[in-house]
Amino acid sequence: MKKLLKLTAWIVGIIVIVLGVIFFISWKSPKYYTLHQQHQPYAYTPFKNYTGEHPRPMIIEKNNILVFGAQHTRDPKNPEIAMMEQRWKTFKPTVALVEGRLGFLLPGFMDPVENLGEGGKVKALAQSDDIPLYNWDLSKEALAKQQEKHFSKEQIALAQILNPYFSQLRFGKPASPESFIEEYLKRAASVGLQDSIKTAQDVDRIWKKYFPAKDWRTVSDEYGLPGYLGEMMAVGNDLRNQQLVAAIKELTAKGERVFVICGSSHAACIAPAL
Repeated sequence: MKKLLKLTAWIVGIIVIVLGVIFFISWKSPKYYTLHQQHQPYAYTPFKNYTGEHPRPMIIEKNNILVFGAQHTRDPKNPEIAMMEQRWKTFKPTVALVEGRLGFLLPGFMDPVENLGEGGKVKALAQSDDIPLYNWDLSKEALAKQQEKHFSKEQIALAQILNPYFSQLRFGKPASPESFIEEYLKRAASVGLQDSIKTAQDVDRIWKKYFPAKDWRTVSDEYGLPGYLGEMMAVGNDLRNQQLVAAIKELTAKGERVFVICGSSHAACIAPAL
């Protein structure tokens, strides 16, 4: 019995050590950049006026700013990734801003680009150069609060839960769409609907209210979204672009050299404000 207890203690100890090492070396999502002052609206291009007519990647470099507007990719061999690294080395940033929460990654075992997209590459570069990295985006709660001026809580919750799925379809349809959205159901809490939206069946029920003739499992955001989702995307992108420009302005005012990774549409829209 004593031998069994000792063996169990050893096993538990080893597991704790392994988990501790994983926690220590694994990548965590970068913190949101917090604005330190009020900003007046900047003269960016509203998303409703965005035409898509611009180079890809859309790169803006001026003074202490380099915005790399990428076509979202998870292919490490995509030419954009090598171009991004080259521009990084030439520009020599002192701080980096990435789009969205990157999520968990175990370096050495998981490829940053395959798992986290182009933002993962920027995370690797920032870590290699030991410079600060922030998420330039608005938190889901902050975005939802501002969107409530235009949309119902139910509409916002549905969009926040399904948006990652709509983006994922660019890279291939998950084997189980229902399982894919499971981790995002908690986003209903951003508008206080965590008790009424708990399952994929709840999502189906609400979706049919707004889109009775379409299945959300087939919807990709690559070429726009249907109905109010398209309007919400435009409003949301404008709010996010305002946040991005404000973050860039604050950091450059402090003398930082700022490298930004974002989608090419964001780069095109914020160009007039930089």
